[in-house]
Amino acid sequence: MEEDRPYREVLHELGNAQQEKVALQYLLLQAADHIEALAELVPGKKTKRKAVEAAERFRRSAEL
Repeated sequence: MEEDRPYREVLHELGNAQQEKVALQYLLLQAADHIEALAELVPGKKTKRKAVEAAERFRRSAEL
């Protein structure tokens, strides 16, 4: 049963989940940086704007 799990085991799982969250946030921020860098190479303003908007969405997602 869930109630029988040792407190340390639950803390360990929580720590792992927090580390995973931080890693995923880092990946989102890296992706946003790459998208913006690639957007600079795109000739079309509309395409560039969409890429920058996508990067902004990634950054907002990383803040959650």
